[in-house]
This record gives sequence, structure tokens and C-alpha cells, in this order.
Amino acid sequence: MGISKTLLGIAMIAVATAGCGGPGSHDSDSLSGGTRPPRSGKELPVAINSPVPGLLTVKSLLAGLPPKPPRDAPFTEQLLWMLRKDTVAMAGVPGKTSAACEGKVSELPGVRTRCTVIYNGVKVSWFIRFQEPAGDLKPYEIVNAGQTVLRAKAVYGEFFRAYNRVSKHLRCGKVPDLELVVYGQDTGYRCQYASFVNGKARWINVPVSVGERGVVFNHGRSPKSP
Repeated sequence: MGISKTLLGIAMIAVATAGCGGPGSHDSDSLSGGTRPPRSGKELPVAINSPVPGLLTVKSLLAGLPPKPPRDAPFTEQLLWMLRKDTVAMAGVPGKTSAACEGKVSELPGVRTRCTVIYNGVKVSWFIRFQEPAGDLKPYEIVNAGQTVLRAKAVYGEFFRAYNRVSKHLRCGKVPDLELVVYGQDTGYRCQYASFVNGKARWINVPVSVGERGVVFNHGRSPKSP
């Protein structure tokens, strides 16, 4: 489980500041939920009525990290900077980070080295493993060890950003401000939107998870998907 990237030389992992679990720009009357929320079904406790300030941007991400190491910096220094960057990107909210590896990163083929990023006091582990050299290059992979952080602000903000064009009524369950969760799997938390179909409004619940680019809703499927 986790993120697995096979890389040649020094890797740069793309940063996406917007959540990737939303439906896009669906603006259908059949999904809008009308002007009144559904009267049937369990209503989740947190109303999502407006954009949430403080979500991650490229500017705030870089502002919260130390300067990017130069190209001639030691490999471990560059690696730790990338891991800090990727951990914050998954959290979706700026945070204080530090990082360290268990000793020197081994460049022996097949040997894994564990590195840990501490984000606002929560530990997120990663593995780095080199493969057989390919000419002058040394391929390696960076793998998330299976856990990442979930932020309430990211859940609420990204849900509004992704679903506000789909429905006039958005709600979520109560999410802790900061929690360690399993990467890429259902966290057990839910958000919901009102769907208006055949003259009746109903709540549609969607699961919340965290992927490489942050919070994901309904496993990345559109509300129109079955």
C-alpha cells in the first residue's frame, strides 16, 4: 500500500493544491437539491456553506518549507525536502514539519531506508529503495509507508470547492483537526450533498480518503457515477 514512484536521478513530485476527489463542474438541476434540504435521511452535523480559508497553495506550501536544496546538495538532504513537501501536499493545509532518516540512505539495490516526516507533531513514514543501476543513473522509488494525515480544514474546504456546483446543500461529519489515517483507504468519515431526482430530494453520502494529492471524496468518482 502507498505511493510508489520509480525515479531516475533526483525526483520532483508534482504538487497539486486543489483536491482531486471532486466531480468537477457539474451544474445539473437534477443534482442541485433544490432550495430546501432533504427532509428524510440522516443529516450530518457540519454544514459546509462557504469556502474555507487557509487551504494549501503553492505559495503557502513553499513558505512553510526551508529553501529547496541546491542540485549539488547531498542526496539525503534533497530527499528529506521532497518528503516534507509531499507530506504537506497530502495534508492540504500548511503545517510545521521536520524530517529525518534512520541513518544514511542506503544506495545498495534492494535495501530500504525508512524516513519520517513529523507534521504538526504527527509522524508520517516513508521508504526509499534503490534498484539496480541503469548506466550512470541510479533508479530509486519513494513509497509512503501506509499512513498519512487528515485535516478537518482540508476535508471541509475541499468538499465545498469540489461539490458547491453540484448541490446547494453540503454537509460533513465531524472530523478531528488532525488525525493519522491509512493512506488511500476509507477513513470512515463522510460528507454528503443533496440530490434532487424525480421530484424528491435525498442525501448522498460520500466516503472520505486521502491520496497522493490530498483529500479524495467518493474514491474520486463523480456524483453521476453509479
